[in-house]
Amino acid sequence: MSERLSLQEFQRQLAERLQAATAGSGTRSKLGFIAGGRQWLTDLSQVNEVVAVGQLTPIPWTRPWFMGMASVRGALFGCTDFALYQDLPCTAGKGEHRLLLAHPRFGVNAALRIDRALGLRNVEHMVAIPADGQTVDWVESRWQDEAGVEWTEINVQKLVTSPRFLAVGL
Repeated sequence: MSERLSLQEFQRQLAERLQAATAGSGTRSKLGFIAGGRQWLTDLSQVNEVVAVGQLTPIPWTRPWFMGMASVRGALFGCTDFALYQDLPCTAGKGEHRLLLAHPRFGVNAALRIDRALGLRNVEHMVAIPADGQTVDWVESRWQDEAGVEWTEINVQKLVTSPRFLAVGL
């Protein structure tokens, strides 16, 4: 029961932070998360919400990274394991995954299965890392925080509307 309360508290705090960030607080906050043992960032305006992974219905004849369909408050979402999509190992334990829901304005009911949501990160306190020339078009930029940890910022809209992402069938 306490685990459920802590998840609700986390979601409440995240919602408050998202609201404060979108209200024009002047900071360049991004949503941070872990997938495949790496740290990622995305703009808050590209995410609808982050929810616990519920029951996923597998879909036959799909790519290994396509996890299936999930119903979130009556809407169906196609779920892609973000780590597997990039050939990265899954680092989350059983029951720890979250679904990052893409904003509905993109016209695709897509969810990214991530290992863990980390909350807001301010890139004003990070140093930009030059592109290495081997990035995909949905990677916006790379950052290094004060502790030396590298963060990759993604554009969720470009990711969920890319031809490879949409081609889930074998």
